[in-house]
Amino acid sequence: MILFKYILFILLPFTLVFAKDNALISETSPYLLRHAHNPVNWYAWNDKTLALAKKEDKPIFLSIGYSTCHWCHVMEEESFEHQEVADILNKYFISIKVDREEFPNIDKKYQKLFRSYQGKRGGWPLSIFLTPKIEPYFMTTYMPRSALGSTKGIMAVTKRVGELYNDKEKLEVELQKFSKAKEQMNQDPKPSVKSLELKVLITNIISKIEKQYDKENSGFATGRTKFPEASKIELLLSIYKITGNKKAFNMAKETLLNMSKRGIFDQIDGGFFRYSGKNWKIPHFQKLLYVNAQMAEVYLKMYTISNDKYFFNIAKMSIDEMEQNYQDGLYFSASDSVSAIGEEGDYYSYLYDDVYDGLKKEGLAELEIEEILEYLEIEEMGNIDAELAHVNIVGDTPPKKLAIAKKYLKNLRTKRAFPILDKKIITSWNAMMIKTLFIMGQHDKSYLRIANKRLNILLKRMLNKETLYHQTIGDKKPTQKALLEDYAYLIDTLITAHQVTLEKKHLTLASTLAYQAKKLFYQKNIWYMSTQEPKVQADFDDKYYSSALSILLNSFLTLANIHDDLELAEESKKIVKTYESILENSPQESASLVILALRSKIGVVTVKAKKEVLKRYQKEFIQINYPFLLRKPHKYDEFMACKLSICFATGKSFKEVSQAIEKSKDEIFNKSKKKVWGK
Repeated sequence: MILFKYILFILLPFTLVFAKDNALISETSPYLLRHAHNPVNWYAWNDKTLALAKKEDKPIFLSIGYSTCHWCHVMEEESFEHQEVADILNKYFISIKVDREEFPNIDKKYQKLFRSYQGKRGGWPLSIFLTPKIEPYFMTTYMPRSALGSTKGIMAVTKRVGELYNDKEKLEVELQKFSKAKEQMNQDPKPSVKSLELKVLITNIISKIEKQYDKENSGFATGRTKFPEASKIELLLSIYKITGNKKAFNMAKETLLNMSKRGIFDQIDGGFFRYSGKNWKIPHFQKLLYVNAQMAEVYLKMYTISNDKYFFNIAKMSIDEMEQNYQDGLYFSASDSVSAIGEEGDYYSYLYDDVYDGLKKEGLAELEIEEILEYLEIEEMGNIDAELAHVNIVGDTPPKKLAIAKKYLKNLRTKRAFPILDKKIITSWNAMMIKTLFIMGQHDKSYLRIANKRLNILLKRMLNKETLYHQTIGDKKPTQKALLEDYAYLIDTLITAHQVTLEKKHLTLASTLAYQAKKLFYQKNIWYMSTQEPKVQADFDDKYYSSALSILLNSFLTLANIHDDLELAEESKKIVKTYESILENSPQESASLVILALRSKIGVVTVKAKKEVLKRYQKEFIQINYPFLLRKPHKYDEFMACKLSICFATGKSFKEVSQAIEKSKDEIFNKSKKKVWGK
């Protein structure tokens, strides 16, 4: 089978010479280019394509996915590569492909509509059928080639939906259904009837997350699929630092431990896969930049709280994997689950006999080998299928010669084709990774040099004459203007760079970009994801990675505290008040918004001292038992601890001020701490 695939791979360039290209051939997105040789007449999303649909009076089939999406590949191979499917699509529709990483605003618009209409999350590929006026009248996700149980196949669905467009009476019925779903989706936020007290807010969020928590496997979903959800773990750790709540700490710790020992974490090379089954063992084998950036950051946060080097090592492995295989000056967006000539996960998986024989040649005794393979769950019958095994740590005590075995398993991979890389350079995702490098640099200065280098390259490449850009690929000059998420994550990274290095230039640029972001994306009291159409309202959903709007508003609050800027502080407070209904009803889906609320309510503390003194006490600073801390150089000889426009403690020694900060936190809760927080 592998040989057959290899032959196909060799022949592919020759067969493509005779294939008819569609309009995607001139695009730069790897996802779109993948479909450029399909017999489906694909187009890119642009004004010209939308005008064509109106001119020909044909409905639109909009297919949204991304280059490392497993089910997108399945649907292509099953359907879009086949002429009989293409014939139906070409007859009835103008077919448009969208890379959700290139246009997250388009994806968000239709994912939100899907959730409003269906009452559940969508996913990828997302399939939307629209009139030429961009009115949705049918939506689904993956469609199999032929009927699968109650799910109809793509040929039957597209033929029916294509014909439905010409039955104006039935079409109007479907349009009305989606019109109602859009109204529900875009309802104005309503403040809570009563203002949420801090203790009520924290008790509520712990209760909501606890209901999601999987007590057997950890993590925050009891269904078949689990995502890492870094922002939720970060929130739990922040709550622990505020209240000492052991439930919050244990949910975070057990989730981080279980993930790091199971197959969602690459035990050989490092790095987290995008998602897995409920027990974390068998992932879908895509590695995404944002997953590893945010997970490494939260492992470092756990390390500073627990002082357990284990968590530091997991973060280091994840960062090193991104640095080793996912960058060329800047970081690539993702790797696929397959190589150019392989099966899903084959780069990461092993055959029992191959490993057993190989370790025997390495000089290990049979008993040692059996102990190691059992510990790593490399079984004779596999754990993926009847043969292949993916590495999980299932033992309690590491075997003595485990390091030799891991080195051997790593060497085996060097003989395999590496998974296909999506080499898009996305500003927001690169910013996430660079932020994590700066945080890592507090513990290991070698990473600080890498962080500075990567940040300089990113700014030089993606910020040109005060214009920030969203993404590019290869050596191409970026042309797509930045989205809200690019501003949000870059500002966040610049603030982190300032806090770690205390270099003023980072803070100056962060402030400039913050005001620019507000001017670009904030209109008539609404925050939008982009300046281009479709203009989609930004939200606070943290399911895949932290909400860009929450990140931006947290940065506003940070800048407000550093600069004593009440205007930026008011923007954050206004949002917290406006969206109190989310904090009350579904805070578990918006952890970053909850963090914003907590920072607003208990206050961010800025420690002020001379620059060289702040640098001297950097390690002690990050150990202060207070979750929301900043540093700011000043010219005076004493230390000061300040909240927004108010300094509440001064002292000649760092210890005096750090004790005053921890005492200020305790004073907020000391009246009813035992009753509210529990043990």
